Amino acid sequence: MPATDRHDAAPAGATPNHHIPAELLLDYAAGSLAESWSLVVACHLTLCPHCRRELAALEQLGGRLLEQGEARPMQPGAFAAIAARLGPQEPVNDRIRPAGDGRLPAPLHDYIAGGVDHIPWRWSGTGLKACSLPVRKARGGMATLLRVAPGAGLPLHTHGGDEMTLVLSGGYTDERGAFRRGDVEVADGGIKHRPVAMPGEPCICLAVTDAPLRFRGRLGWLLNHWARLSS
Repeated sequence: MPATDRHDAAPAGATPNHHIPAELLLDYAAGSLAESWSLVVACHLTLCPHCRRELAALEQLGGRLLEQGEARPMQPGAFAAIAARLGPQEPVNDRIRPAGDGRLPAPLHDYIAGGVDHIPWRWSGTGLKACSLPVRKARGGMATLLRVAPGAGLPLHTHGGDEMTLVLSGGYTDERGAFRRGDVEVADGGIKHRPVAMPGEPCICLAVTDAPLRFRGRLGWLLNHWARLSS
């Protein structure tokens, strides 16, 4: 989808056009994703019927494979040892909760006390506010809520690792296309882009990275230094 697509808002109730990659959805079904990445997937699932169907199919396939496997007796205490290594688990069906208050998906309510109107935003640049979420960091990464004013944008950047961004309200465009509520964009070190919020309402996104961003341009060194201090 070209970056010059129309900037008008998606119709109310429209389903996302950009989805969770199959490999990440499989890892989510298996319970092997880090907390921050699982949070993005869980939030997207509340907004995307397509990915909910894909997840259900993966779970059914996993159940069939288990049924076809050869049964072998377990050693005494084996189940308790596995449970101790996994830690507390929640059923998959409980993770796919309703879409929340219409702006923040329900899984985010565990991280933001009081909802969207009580997010402790901090200034992060012209037209840009951010709020770091209290998740366990994976390989130096972090989970952040971003609020971008209409017409404003993030600085041009690449990535030191992987990044996944979920649009919660409003929308943005970059060199890869147009992204609206429920859409997910996955980027890696080979992607260079500058997301710009669409006209109308502010764009609120949930972004997860496993390494600091690498900013380009004349202010790149200063922004990279700030990113290292903030990570």
